[in-house]
Amino acid sequence: MNERLTKRDTDGQAMMDCEKCKADWTGKHGKPMADCTALYCRNRLKDRLAAYEDSECAPEEVLPKDKADEIALKLMRLADLESLCSYTRLRELAEADKDGRVVVLPCKVGDRLYEVTGRKTISVYKVKAIRVELFGLFIEWDIVEGFVWQSLAGINAGEIGKTVFLTREEAEKALKEVEQK
Repeated sequence: MNERLTKRDTDGQAMMDCEKCKADWTGKHGKPMADCTALYCRNRLKDRLAAYEDSECAPEEVLPKDKADEIALKLMRLADLESLCSYTRLRELAEADKDGRVVVLPCKVGDRLYEVTGRKTISVYKVKAIRVELFGLFIEWDIVEGFVWQSLAGINAGEIGKTVFLTREEAEKALKEVEQK
């Protein structure tokens, strides 16, 4: 923001801020102002007004700095989101989510899942399909390593984070907790 050239007197009337004017004069000329004719102040005001008029903004079009900063932050966040997909697609997803038509899958076909078994081992499965069923998501899998504990066909997605995990590290942590009981 530009430094103010004016101040308000006790009655609310606008007036020049002579102390700032004198300080500016001294800084530019290296010596104090001898006699104020208000010409220097008028020229400063005239230059500021001309720059404002050159911008072609009406007073109501000028945003306070905090509001402009808020808008800039929102635009940066939107640009970050657009690096994932287009704005049109983001809008479609947001509208679908609002309508209750969005399902966020816990994993994708081809991912590995890790099951802590009752034998205190970890079995590894490969996701082969994900189905939306009446009571939730069902993840179909094929055994990759170990032995089948809960189900040969797969599991309800609600088991993820309880007995079945998205990473081996999560499964190993859960297995340690089971072993300590």
